Amino acid sequence: MDQSKQNIKDISTSTFEVDVIQASNSSPVIVDFWAPWCGPCKQLTPLLEKLTNEYKGAVDLCKINIDENQAVAGQMGIQSIPAVFIFKDGKPIDGFMGNITETELRKFYEKHIVIIDNSTSKLLQDSIDMKNLENYDGALLKLNEILEKENDNINAIAEVADCYIKMGDHEKSAAFIDSLPKLIQDNAQIKKFKTIIDLAQNAPADARIIEELQIKVNDNPDDHQARIELSLYYNSSGNQEHAADLLIESIKIDREWNEKAAQGQLLKFFEVWGFSDPITIEKRKNLSAILFS
Repeated sequence: MDQSKQNIKDISTSTFEVDVIQASNSSPVIVDFWAPWCGPCKQLTPLLEKLTNEYKGAVDLCKINIDENQAVAGQMGIQSIPAVFIFKDGKPIDGFMGNITETELRKFYEKHIVIIDNSTSKLLQDSIDMKNLENYDGALLKLNEILEKENDNINAIAEVADCYIKMGDHEKSAAFIDSLPKLIQDNAQIKKFKTIIDLAQNAPADARIIEELQIKVNDNPDDHQARIELSLYYNSSGNQEHAADLLIESIKIDREWNEKAAQGQLLKFFEVWGFSDPITIEKRKNLSAILFS
């Protein structure tokens, strides 16, 4: 596929969360707010596309028509167009309004974006392919090769953490993340893995304990602590729907219990599953129906 088609796209309010907020946890995303009637937009947008293509996958360009997506423009406080923002780690970190020259735009790109080394990109893809084939040792070798050259490569760091998790070695994954500089630990992509590890380490694994928890919940629907512990087990075993349903029932019964512990646990699940996951979408609707009823 043409790289430009992968890195430049038209988006809408409904896809903003996935295409901009979530995507910017992996690589920078530039958002171009424009409108068909805007003359300066017609001059700036081609320059944005040109520079994005020059950066060969190091940055995504998302174009959003404000006439059709006024809510997002309002949330961003846009007073005039063209308006351009760059997102990293789920947040806008810089931007400008109005037309600028190509020289000025290049400085904007150079300030925030690092050109990807093609050899690094290939190593990363090879490691992901190996991980998907459960060749974790091979994947880790390639990832370590990347980190020897770029010790702050967030995508490679995230893949190392994920490899250890998929190997079932949550302690090693946690130790690896703890060894990272705080700035990297605070990256949204890395924080997600910390949450995954936390959930897995707190999940009961003993069959007898799980059976006892199930009996407690059946005998006493108000035993919210048992519900939370049982939800951790079902999440770790891949039954996301049942894990969510246990917590939603707790919230229905007493949403304020233990400083909204059930709701907090459910939101952690949503974070780990991803906001575009079908179960997350369905259960968020269920949660909203309870909270706003």
